[in-house]
Amino acid sequence: MNVFSAYTLTSLFAMATFAFVTSVTPGPNNIMLLHSGARFGFKRTIPHMVGIASGFCVMILLCCIGVAAVVLGYPATNWMLKIIGSLYMLWLTWKLWKSGAVPKNINPEGNLPDVQGKNAATPMTLMQAALFQYVNPKAWMMALTLPAVYLPKTGSLWVNTLIACALCAVINLVSVSVWARGGEMLQSVLHKPHYAQIANVAIVLMTLYCALSVWL
Repeated sequence: MNVFSAYTLTSLFAMATFAFVTSVTPGPNNIMLLHSGARFGFKRTIPHMVGIASGFCVMILLCCIGVAAVVLGYPATNWMLKIIGSLYMLWLTWKLWKSGAVPKNINPEGNLPDVQGKNAATPMTLMQAALFQYVNPKAWMMALTLPAVYLPKTGSLWVNTLIACALCAVINLVSVSVWARGGEMLQSVLHKPHYAQIANVAIVLMTLYCALSVWL
């Protein structure tokens, strides 16, 4: 048997559609990338984007080889992930509200000034973004659904899993980059106090919604 025969074009397209829709729609990762793009620009947000894609890729791998069964088999584990994820998002909401989701000193050309010093804000690192996936309820929902619905039941488990990981990682990276680019595009209008205030409130409210939506 050809180890690649377990996937058909139809099944690959269905999995790719699932990965795209769940990756590009609003959620904790995308709201944070919108904020990072607006505050730090697209280039400095690249490690954040790569961290999301790589962390999610490893999560899919773990779920496909059995971690999903553990999470689904013990309701307490699911509750713990929800509590940790929502608490983190609530903390992030408070932090954004206190310090401002976007900087207040963008110049009229839409460029951010160079800020140095130990107290200067910095974008999320690759490792931080990768680890965040494990307290991100939406990421768990995606990773748990994929093996149950889209992973072929025939062929090599490892080959099927690696194909799923590679496909989802690429689609995820492309999808989330849209949010980071969108955040960067906001810089051109955020030098106006009125627009900056609207952006701050909007990002804070979206982050708050992500925290509360876990329990809806």
